[in-house]
Amino acid sequence: MRRSISVLVPLYLAVTLVGVTAAAHPAAPSPAAPADVTTVVRPVRARWERRPDRPVRVFIVSADTTSGWDPAMVNAVWATFRRWSTQGVPVRFARASSASAADVIVEWVDALPGNCIGKTWRRDFGDEIDAARITLALHDHRGRPLTIEMQRGAALHEVGHLLGLEHVGARDSIMYPQVLVTDVSDGDKTALRNLYRHRSSSLAD
Repeated sequence: MRRSISVLVPLYLAVTLVGVTAAAHPAAPSPAAPADVTTVVRPVRARWERRPDRPVRVFIVSADTTSGWDPAMVNAVWATFRRWSTQGVPVRFARASSASAADVIVEWVDALPGNCIGKTWRRDFGDEIDAARITLALHDHRGRPLTIEMQRGAALHEVGHLLGLEHVGARDSIMYPQVLVTDVSDGDKTALRNLYRHRSSSLAD
């Protein structure tokens, strides 16, 4: 039998126009909380423990009441989930019909605190990711609309965090803390395969 822990740990990760590193919080802060700039070293890297026949269900929330939102963004963001599809990684995504039926919720807001343009709140249960929420900004900190390419880059970056990847120092990686590229590289997919290949052995009571 698999051993579990009794505490669910929320984890916040973000991509910015200037750069912000990952941070963990003991409790979820209010949406207006500023982005953290601390680095967390964790002994266990969490991932989705899902079989291909049990997909991670994603619900993308329309933001038709928010200035600058375009309905085409829903399909554009959904395409970023498929872009991370990698042979050797047993994670498959499927669209959920409602937020209550979803493991992952994607939403848009007018803007995020500081220079942040995307944020992922991930609930980790031990070494397993249990649920997540991705928030994307429609405007930067100066109120300027983000281009479709910037939206794509931010969404790809946040889905990488959703899958368990952390920030890296390589500027040609989608997991670099700033939006410098707008697609997943071969190196990004290799990092993802490595994360899911090196699973810790199951513990038995």
